[in-house]
Amino acid sequence: MSSLDDLREQWNHLYRTQLPGLARAKDAAQPKWPVQLDHCFARIILDNAVGRDRPWNQVLKSPAYKHMSREQLDSAITLGQKLSSGEADLVALDERSLALRGKRSKIKTEPAAARKNLKRKGDLEDERTQERKKQATRGKVFSYFQPSAEVKSEKLKDSIDESEKANQTSSEIITLINSSSELSAFRKSILALLTQVPRGRYTTYQALADHVGEISHKSSARAVGSAMRNNPFAPVVPCHRVLASDGTIGGFGGQWGEDGQHASEKRRLLREEGVKFDGKGKAVGEPFRGFR
Repeated sequence: MSSLDDLREQWNHLYRTQLPGLARAKDAAQPKWPVQLDHCFARIILDNAVGRDRPWNQVLKSPAYKHMSREQLDSAITLGQKLSSGEADLVALDERSLALRGKRSKIKTEPAAARKNLKRKGDLEDERTQERKKQATRGKVFSYFQPSAEVKSEKLKDSIDESEKANQTSSEIITLINSSSELSAFRKSILALLTQVPRGRYTTYQALADHVGEISHKSSARAVGSAMRNNPFAPVVPCHRVLASDGTIGGFGGQWGEDGQHASEKRRLLREEGVKFDGKGKAVGEPFRGFR
């Protein structure tokens, strides 16, 4: 019989490495991989295998792997292995997990998004066209949004102007994030979450930390801020849409923080996107929390 430590190691490898690897490779085990990030696989598996009729974090303390019983670890590992082999339907389990959490279905929103992409890009079912599109996207993002450390404010402004012309889909950007060998898994997950914040809305460091705590492990606003520092995909991955909990610029002392070099640029970007500030410099309205 495997020890608890062995089961924990097996579980961590399964959701952190094995399943994300299969998703990135678009393995034939699943006809569709709606998620690619480790914390998303943890959410789906734990909600279905451990929480069952409720989100797993209403049953277990975080981090889950330290608090699961042998039976719960066995159930989670078994379901993860079924996803790896194709015996379980990832899309169906993801939809059930989202429903348990009161989140919007991905399936319902896909037809409109597909029609929009079809109109804008043509036939996205053609694999060769899709591959050329991905290559073009990679070139654009890296040429526009990865300036050197010595980049001057004028060049930064030019790159931001270029970003307004770029029309990248969330899936393309997430593919780029996941392909980076220089980012930790946590940084990738935070940057991927930023792509969900709609234009004209803002979120907060604490809202992101709360979401990570709900689906994966306990985190903090400062940890989120550190993960966003030196974002290589800005502003396509919109870290400028993240503010302090009180609606001020925030930033934990970074260049895009309240006293940073680019604070005024951050406000300008947000205003142009439709975010309004009151007389005290605080964003008006509730922060976005609809992360999936």
